Amino acid sequence: MSDRPRLLPLAGAPRHGSRDAMTCLYRCGNACDHPVPNTSDNAYFGDMVNAAVSRRGVVRAGAVGALVLGFGGAAAGALAGAAPAAAA
Repeated sequence: MSDRPRLLPLAGAPRHGSRDAMTCLYRCGNACDHPVPNTSDNAYFGDMVNAAVSRRGVVRAGAVGALVLGFGGAAAGALAGAAPAAAA
């Protein structure tokens, strides 16, 4: 037997692991005690996004978008500057 006294379980508060109840409450908000929100057979949205989109893909798409907007703005500026000269 151990020298530690055996603590009585709290009524109606199932805990996972050896953390104190207050530690669970203030550290993670009792995240392990909440029911699973998705009870269907469908996949989580976050899992689907993680499978389809990578971090590199997002950075690459952002760089391409910035280039397209930059060149589009420069072309629109050039066309706007040429329009009054053509009218005169």
